[in-house]
Amino acid sequence: MLRRLPLLFSVLLLWSACGGPVERVVTPFTDEHEPLFENGLDLIRDPAGMEGSWLETWEQELDARITHADLVLLVRVQTIRQDTDLDRRDTFRLIVHVDRKYLGEVEDELTLVTREDDGGFQTVESNERRLLDEQFIAFVKWQRDEETLEVIPRWHLSPATDAVVERVRALLETRRQIIQQQPGRQRVIIHRG
Repeated sequence: MLRRLPLLFSVLLLWSACGGPVERVVTPFTDEHEPLFENGLDLIRDPAGMEGSWLETWEQELDARITHADLVLLVRVQTIRQDTDLDRRDTFRLIVHVDRKYLGEVEDELTLVTREDDGGFQTVESNERRLLDEQFIAFVKWQRDEETLEVIPRWHLSPATDAVVERVRALLETRRQIIQQQPGRQRVIIHRG
């Protein structure tokens, strides 16, 4: 028994050093967030091709997504699953691999769900074949489901073209600078043991 004690201690030490599931901080999901994280996508590859109010709206939405997002990620859509429930309502599940984390922490794989009553459902349904193996910038805001209390991702995808990625990175840098300049703001790191 005493010979196994060091082995048991080593296993426990290694297990406690390994990170568990990523903790999610959930802030209220408001009506303002609904159109930004509509569980859908846009296919704007080069915003420079837009003019006037179209460009202005795209820039405002991008800025708002970055301001309110819990996660900003570079992802690749690996699998798309379509389910139909007993009431004949469709659901798409996009299984994405996280290639890069620009903001926030998450596992290497994430499932993004859109249902028929979601604002972005049609964008996924009509572009299903164009999504597989493509890279996107994912903007994710966590929402607590009021019925199940489960934390679910609300999301929006934009093509990961050079023009979009460059704009996202610039806005993220601005966000970081604003956060650092807030008086009284402290960073707290909690080590779990």
